[in-house]
Amino acid sequence: ATDRQRPKSPQIPPQQFTVTKSNNLVKLFSFTLFAVCIFSSCSGFDRSASDNGKVKVFGVFASPREEQFSGVIDAALRSAADEGNIEYSFIDRIGYDGEFEQVLQHICQKEDAAIVVGDGFGNEEAIVRSAANCPNKIFAFSQDGTSVYPNLLVFENRVIETAYLAGIIAGGSTKTNIVGIVGAKPLAQTNRMANAFIAGAKFANPKVAVKVSFNGSYFDKSLAEDGAILQIESGVDVIYALCLGVLDAIGDNQVKVIENLSVETENLTRFGLASVVWEIAPTIDYLISQVANGVYSSRDVKSFSLSKDRGSPLTRLDTKFVTPELVKKVADQLQAIQSGVLKIDLNDQLPAESIWP
Repeated sequence: ATDRQRPKSPQIPPQQFTVTKSNNLVKLFSFTLFAVCIFSSCSGFDRSASDNGKVKVFGVFASPREEQFSGVIDAALRSAADEGNIEYSFIDRIGYDGEFEQVLQHICQKEDAAIVVGDGFGNEEAIVRSAANCPNKIFAFSQDGTSVYPNLLVFENRVIETAYLAGIIAGGSTKTNIVGIVGAKPLAQTNRMANAFIAGAKFANPKVAVKVSFNGSYFDKSLAEDGAILQIESGVDVIYALCLGVLDAIGDNQVKVIENLSVETENLTRFGLASVVWEIAPTIDYLISQVANGVYSSRDVKSFSLSKDRGSPLTRLDTKFVTPELVKKVADQLQAIQSGVLKIDLNDQLPAESIWP
């Protein structure tokens, strides 16, 4: 693992593949190749390399790369590519209706990438089957569960501790005693973050009420905007943005936003109160170094995304709203988490009183 500073993500050329649908089948068409990759001899795995001797990494995302979960992984891979460590191609916007497995099958049969990596939540079964049927490639996906095959590495966006700390910020900063959460789909990992946030808000402010709404889509930002507007009209003055589109709803309202899974916190607008960061680079670095040195093993790397390993920091606290007393409360709770005194509940149930279409 490493905590080195990564450069800004470069502008991305056209993706290597795009998806079109015809008769419910996925057709992949080649476009301009975007390159830079790493990995070397690893007995039993695909050794195909580009002309510069670097092994290829293929990113596979059900949602758009701009979406928070996929975006963090994609940004880390682009940064690794920019550093000259990997050759990276990708496909996104696949969806959750069965085409994910078809894409993986195509990559397994037709592409020479040594590693296939992406956000796997919602497509876990397809990934497990594909890994079993494609033993010569390494699959590394963010998803629930454990590595059931030697070539399947499972990691998580374990930011529940940081979501809890963000809840403390929200509960301690609200002036109306009403805070909100706006998300896309109530998948297990999203519910965990939401429930941890609620617990933190109530720890800081027992009187706080938390409104939760999910809009059902990672692809339509306008739905998130509509949900945020409804929350603002009901008195919410701090929103935990679990999806894109929330900032579009703020306008001239005196509402602050806690960003989620962001790695470029310098881009937060004047609405930003704090940012929950999922730093996936330690996981990516570990995987690259293992394969590059020919010593790959499917060990449990989930801890790389925990606060104690700098995998999920809370950044950019707006000191105009976050008091020194509140900062100390957050620091004390973080210390308790890192020392093992405080354990945050992994509650993947739909938060009470959630609005879900």
